[in-house]
Amino acid sequence: MGEVERVGWRGMPQLVWAVAGMWLHPAIWPADSMVERRRRVAALGVVVTAAGWLTAHAVLELTGAVPRGLAHSWRLTACDTLTFLGFLLALPVPRLRSVVRLAVLAVRRIALPVGIGAAVVFVVHRDLAVPALVKLAVVAAWWLALMMVAGQVIRTVADVDLAAVAVPSPRRLRLGLWTTAAGLAGSGLTLLTASGNLTGVLAGATILTLAAAVNGTVHDLTEVRTT
Repeated sequence: MGEVERVGWRGMPQLVWAVAGMWLHPAIWPADSMVERRRRVAALGVVVTAAGWLTAHAVLELTGAVPRGLAHSWRLTACDTLTFLGFLLALPVPRLRSVVRLAVLAVRRIALPVGIGAAVVFVVHRDLAVPALVKLAVVAAWWLALMMVAGQVIRTVADVDLAAVAVPSPRRLRLGLWTTAAGLAGSGLTLLTASGNLTGVLAGATILTLAAAVNGTVHDLTEVRTT
């Protein structure tokens, strides 16, 4: 708040830009060790993966910006597979002694959104004749569940005890982030070239920006290691 008061409303755009820049460069934040820096970068990878996937599929499923058939095309399936592979490579791995505790934590945190998602699937497969308002509520509940799961995964990676997990090695982390960036870039380009309106163009450009942010983070991590 003190910084906001100091710069005033005229300086708010620059302040927001500076904060966004700091968020996108977690590797250069002060830290006690490189392990902590790599954990932060892994958390950013999870955030970007979730944001990119949700953006792409929201456009595909909720708008008419791109052809319906594109949602299950081999191109987007390959991009999603690549993105998810990178996500897995960048994740910290639970240590054997902590597997049960972390599994219980994960179940507790995602129980509510999984329950909401299961209820939505049940309602959809019942093929009931329901009012349009109820259909809208069901769709909203589905996307709320997806966003809640993504949020809890991000939260867990960001605050898990470092003693309970093995943070990815620099090589595995870079490979994971580059793979994620490649998958996101493919998704973004696919949406950008197939879109029929501004919504699809903006979604594609947003995902490409996320891919560029991931690549920049890898560059930061390399620079920090060499200084």
